[in-house]
Amino acid sequence: MSMNNYVLNMQQVRVDTTRRKNILSIENFAVRPGELVAVLGPNGAGKSTLLKTINLLQPYRGEIQLFGQDVRNANKTLLRRRSALVFQETLLLDETVFHNVARVLKFRGTPAHKIKQRVHSALATFGCEHLTNRSARSLSGGEAKRVCIACGLVADSELLLLDEPSASLDVGIRAEIIDKIREWAEARGSAVILVSHNFTDIMHFAERAIALSDGCIIQDDKLENLIRQPANQQLAKLVGMDNIIPCQVERGNRGYSIKLVNSIEFLYPGEVKTPVTACCLSGDAFYIEDASSSAQHQPWLIIIEGLVERVLHGIGTYTIRVKVGEQTLIARVPRSHMSDNVHRHKPIKLAFNPEDAHFV
Repeated sequence: MSMNNYVLNMQQVRVDTTRRKNILSIENFAVRPGELVAVLGPNGAGKSTLLKTINLLQPYRGEIQLFGQDVRNANKTLLRRRSALVFQETLLLDETVFHNVARVLKFRGTPAHKIKQRVHSALATFGCEHLTNRSARSLSGGEAKRVCIACGLVADSELLLLDEPSASLDVGIRAEIIDKIREWAEARGSAVILVSHNFTDIMHFAERAIALSDGCIIQDDKLENLIRQPANQQLAKLVGMDNIIPCQVERGNRGYSIKLVNSIEFLYPGEVKTPVTACCLSGDAFYIEDASSSAQHQPWLIIIEGLVERVLHGIGTYTIRVKVGEQTLIARVPRSHMSDNVHRHKPIKLAFNPEDAHFV
């Protein structure tokens, strides 16, 4: 794909300060028109710096192309106006809500007769049209956040950069606002790069995700792959991998022999890139093995025996904490697959397919 077919293309981009080196170190990162990309990473990973660099607000070294143009040889102000950055902080002028949103369009040269309708449409979309004549200084944190989102999206920019858009929002409306952002972007063909610590935001938003650590992209993948096959233990913990089990891996004539805690051992049918220190298993990879289950008719399943520590009732799902020696495993079982024999302090057998294991 040629450079002109990307809204963003970064090559060998570095951000340093006098106090810290390698705040950002991006070898290669490109985004296509209409693509929705989530950014994950711990605090200090460089997520906000990435957005500011893309929006040309952060000094950097390297090459950036925006909308097919080399930034070094282009009018940076015009390029910046083709994108929109919603900061994590609620940055609003001491004016009415209407004038805060309208200024975005005025800066971009939108004809005056079109501004009113577009402002009201953006405010209505994000549930804050009733705030139109209110002073921005009088808004609550959640109200101000929704107005900031309206400011970011009102110009129908080709590239949206969203830094923690659900921060300060009530839990009850977070998913709704994220859905509206996605619908807005899809209707206009806008690309979006969304940073969020709220994993639910990301699950409802993007198919592609990148994971940052110490300013570097450590994984760029489909969201499902990043969740189920994280690149390292740090990322596995960040995405909430249920079970990260210390293990040893030995290569033999029949494949890879995996040794877990309490002498649990099984053969892994795939390829393992050694060295590894842990086996990752999602909680929904487990089955409850009993006389009525189908697990006993599937000899390739691995059986783990332990004691039930706790059973948590969820919506449609039970979460079972199982003590296996010194290790506590977490199994998430659909209500329809729950056994009547699962009780606290009682023995339990869990089964899993070795193909569901992932190694880091």
